[in-house]
Amino acid sequence: MLYSVGKDSSVMLHLALKAFYPAPPPFPMLHVASGWDFRDLIAHRDRTVGAHGLELIVAHNEEAEADGINPFDTDSARYSQAQLTDPLKRALDAHGFDA
Repeated sequence: MLYSVGKDSSVMLHLALKAFYPAPPPFPMLHVASGWDFRDLIAHRDRTVGAHGLELIVAHNEEAEADGINPFDTDSARYSQAQLTDPLKRALDAHGFDA
């Protein structure tokens, strides 16, 4: 399940936790981390995952970060492709997700 730690994915996580209670959901949480997430967001994500015994997959593009691609100096389409879309596609392929 895609998990951005935002309001929509938090509601989806809450519903999944209720649906599979008392066991954790039988699927991993996938967070696409841009490298520009707030520290508190990452801390909350990690606390939530730990509290519920969830499997977490974090997708990140180290090459784009090393190339200096960032939301301030990079065209928004290029930034989104490099830091969000590409890592998502790689994670979907690497883990065999098809739905």
